[in-house]
Amino acid sequence: MKHTWIYFQNPFLNCTRKNYKKAVKISSYTDARLLVKIGDPFYAGLYATYHPLHLALVSGYNIWKAQGGTQKGETVSLLQLIAELNPGKSGLWNRAVQFLHPIGSSVYTAIFPKKMKPFYTGTTLERINAVAQLEISLTGKIGLETTLADVTTFSGKLTTADAAQTGSVGTTTTASEDVEKARIKAMVMLYSILGQCMGHLAETPKLITVLFNLNVIRNTLQTIFTGAIKKNAFETFAQRTLTLEDTIDFENDGDTLLGIYMAENPDESPTGYTVVNVLSKKTDTILVSSFTDNTTNTFLCIVNLSDTLAGHYKVNVA
Repeated sequence: MKHTWIYFQNPFLNCTRKNYKKAVKISSYTDARLLVKIGDPFYAGLYATYHPLHLALVSGYNIWKAQGGTQKGETVSLLQLIAELNPGKSGLWNRAVQFLHPIGSSVYTAIFPKKMKPFYTGTTLERINAVAQLEISLTGKIGLETTLADVTTFSGKLTTADAAQTGSVGTTTTASEDVEKARIKAMVMLYSILGQCMGHLAETPKLITVLFNLNVIRNTLQTIFTGAIKKNAFETFAQRTLTLEDTIDFENDGDTLLGIYMAENPDESPTGYTVVNVLSKKTDTILVSSFTDNTTNTFLCIVNLSDTLAGHYKVNVA
């Protein structure tokens, strides 16, 4: 089986596929190195060509990250309303109807044909529709005007939250498409810059190495980690040698307060270490320098600070 000659493979595109953070890191390195050499007309030309692509990549990445946070916020808002619906709101409405129309009566059955099941089970959309249908069923029922008003108000909140979430998902998708286009353009240009430098420095190719972050480009280690962690537990998820300038993207997509710390040995408890906390449903970019005296430790660890709930996380250490 014939393989594509390695020199015809774009290493910048390949190593940053599905990892925008890594693309920004590689791009920032080369952009800065070209700026340092801007006094040389050859490098000045490369910088003038590349810098706008670098800025577009960074801008696209920042918008994508920010929009991702917005989407999570909208999702939380909708889920909070669903949680309020069951059993709080639906229970109140049920008792209000029962006060005038006992279970089994024709009016009660007309209002709640499946009793409380539509509010307790099914998809989010099905529950939203159940509230909307209840609003229709209560319309015109004497003595239940206050309940109807509450159902109408709550139905409006659900509809608004659902629309906001749907809009955020669409916007996030667009932002993701934009940053992917920016990544491709920037990485293709880096490949072009590598080629131009090889032509310019064919007799001394080692001089090219200062322009590219070879440690990151060559690093094939796993960079994105996801996992669940039991209540009141801690675990090691990776071993990495990081610098003070490195960052860790920590997404706490569970329901508990989680912490991250750098330990000297694997599976050590957080006792005695600097723990950086991340709230539930939040994403933080954490500087390695935030771990104060533990910055040279190599074992990255997660701790679940809840005594009752399991947690879940996604970490990017590219």
